[in-house]
Amino acid sequence: MGFLSRFLSFEKPIGDLLTRLLYYLGCIGIILGAIRYIIYQLGRFGSQWWDEALWEIIKTPFGAIIAIMVLRVIAEFVLAQFRMDKSLHDQVTGRAVPPPAPKE
Repeated sequence: MGFLSRFLSFEKPIGDLLTRLLYYLGCIGIILGAIRYIIYQLGRFGSQWWDEALWEIIKTPFGAIIAIMVLRVIAEFVLAQFRMDKSLHDQVTGRAVPPPAPKE
């Protein structure tokens, strides 16, 4: 019951953790999808479209890398929004630490 009450509590936001979890699950999904597609294209080598299959096998890793980079940019954007929200919340509630005084 302790885990469930901590999970449902709004004392500690879980946005950062959830964003990172979804990022890693997305990376795993992209990699598994790319492997599945390469295996599918390997099955097409015996047909008359072997040249298209070879091109798809060469192209798939680059597409997976681009998809992971796009996913990373989206995750960084979401994390920046959470950091901005926390920073604004700290400033409004007075919890923000003032910058140190400049030394002369």
